[in-house]
Amino acid sequence: MNTTHVLNSVAEHLSGFELNEPVQVTVRALRSGPSATVQLPGRSLPELAAELLAWADTLDDVTATVWRPHWPDDEQLHLEVRGDLTDNTTVKVFGGLINGPDVPGLGCGCRIDLSWARLKAWACLVGEVAA
Repeated sequence: MNTTHVLNSVAEHLSGFELNEPVQVTVRALRSGPSATVQLPGRSLPELAAELLAWADTLDDVTATVWRPHWPDDEQLHLEVRGDLTDNTTVKVFGGLINGPDVPGLGCGCRIDLSWARLKAWACLVGEVAA
């Protein structure tokens, strides 16, 4: 599997489903199997959560996580879903937020599983302050 194939897989997926345009797509076509990383714009928590849920509905074997970078004074929070495209290309879809919500047990440099219920609740926060 090569870079062109992975890029084509992501392009076909984007054109086959009603998904918002990513801000960046990164491809890794070597060694442990083909994969792509799709970065979404970090607008607001509800918008990002809704976009990730839209992606999750189009992927197989999907998981969700939330993580904070290693920088101790950074308020950044990253939400991420991982899954497989129809041709088994693995894709990671993520977006970052400045001043994201407090997540119990999520310290600097930590990654924890994100429940679908929490992601759905964040997507419903349109016009509200996230807690």
